[in-house]
Amino acid sequence: MGRLLTEMNYNHRMSYLVPFTLALKPGEKAPPPAFFEPDEPGIPTGSYELLELYCPNPECPCLEAMLQVFPPAAEHPVASIRVSLDPAEKPNPRLDPYDDPVPYAQALFKDIAQDLNSNPAYLSRLRAHYDQVKAVAADPSHPAHSTMIKWAITGGPKPPANKRKRKRH
Repeated sequence: MGRLLTEMNYNHRMSYLVPFTLALKPGEKAPPPAFFEPDEPGIPTGSYELLELYCPNPECPCLEAMLQVFPPAAEHPVASIRVSLDPAEKPNPRLDPYDDPVPYAQALFKDIAQDLNSNPAYLSRLRAHYDQVKAVAADPSHPAHSTMIKWAITGGPKPPANKRKRKRH
């Protein structure tokens, strides 16, 4: 897979963002996930996990992170927030326009955006993770490279196909 990366045109082949954890070497411990405790009215209480996703195209200068917001014990995000990581700009968080958010997504977004704009340590963490994802994607010799590129091309692991054989009548 590493060789394929050096020959492919990223702009036409990669279409999926990848979770930061794919940039880790096998056995490397992931940093603890970020959680957010909302305090806006109308938002269900609990700790919302922020899953970091990044563009793995080393030629793309997007300087963005996508934060998928997961409520407690949920399998699907309730909102996706894009954050600018350009050090010359403010983070400028915004709801992803292609997302289908829950009714309270705007209130949740407002609360998270206020926190992002006032948390330079978390923004530094996002920038470091962005740089790490880009470095792994650009380095075919990195042990996580092929897994990351496969995810970027296919959108992640797919559920196994049903392998039951049909009975003939």
